[in-house]
Amino acid sequence: MNIIFTDNIKQKLVETLNPIISRTNEVKVAVAFMKYSGFKLIEESINKCLRIGGSIEFLVGLDFRTTDPQILRLLREFTSKGFAVKCYSFSDPSFSDTPVYHPKLYILKDERNATIVLGSSNLTEGGLKNNVEVNAVITASLNEEIVSDVYTLYSRLKFQQSRFEPDFEYIDKYEEIYKRIQKRNVEILQQKGTRKIIRQLKEKESTLPKPICKETELFGWMKLVYERLPAGIFRTSDMYRYEEEFKKIYPENRNIRAKIRQQLQFLRDMGLVMNPSRERWQKK
Repeated sequence: MNIIFTDNIKQKLVETLNPIISRTNEVKVAVAFMKYSGFKLIEESINKCLRIGGSIEFLVGLDFRTTDPQILRLLREFTSKGFAVKCYSFSDPSFSDTPVYHPKLYILKDERNATIVLGSSNLTEGGLKNNVEVNAVITASLNEEIVSDVYTLYSRLKFQQSRFEPDFEYIDKYEEIYKRIQKRNVEILQQKGTRKIIRQLKEKESTLPKPICKETELFGWMKLVYERLPAGIFRTSDMYRYEEEFKKIYPENRNIRAKIRQQLQFLRDMGLVMNPSRERWQKK
């Protein structure tokens, strides 16, 4: 494993991302907000990734209507044209019990390694190039446990009830609110027309597709545990039979049983496992 740091002073994050994106086969990005100004800095690399058969996925926040509708529309156009591009959005927290969505996580994976960026940079021109930011850039082989843990983190962000895939109709409505927000006028935001558009957006969100966890998306620990689930109802302790096997795969882990319990809970939260009673589980 190798770790470097970027601050956009000595080392620009975009200079680190572009060469890796160009040759990788999977890009996953979870950020609080995106701007087209940021996307265009990596657009050429994204296109190279897609040309070699790669896939791109974004989990982007619409909290407070900061994300640029232009980039939402562009990503939707990629999807509509059959490219392996997906964009899922996070619902506005001011109208539900959903917490503010604020991650900055980039995962770039090829056949052997994963590069993980964790820090302060949103996908904007400022975040990737101009602002003073702090990001840890971690490169590790796919069999290292840190990669498994980061994929689990990303999956927990993705497979939440508040996620949805915006369509063109939703984006058009969102753009109306976005433009009003840019005027920074509190009176405009409190107008009846503005509140009506926001209600329409919330209603639309409930009808839009949500990401569904598939077995093929599981990685690392979650995949290991899921593939060994027995048929029918089983106890947590039944999974401990694989403890020695798991130790060989992740030899530095000293809490294998706790990890097994944790993964069962994650699989339950993502809808792949049922938990009919305490310490009892069943594969769906």
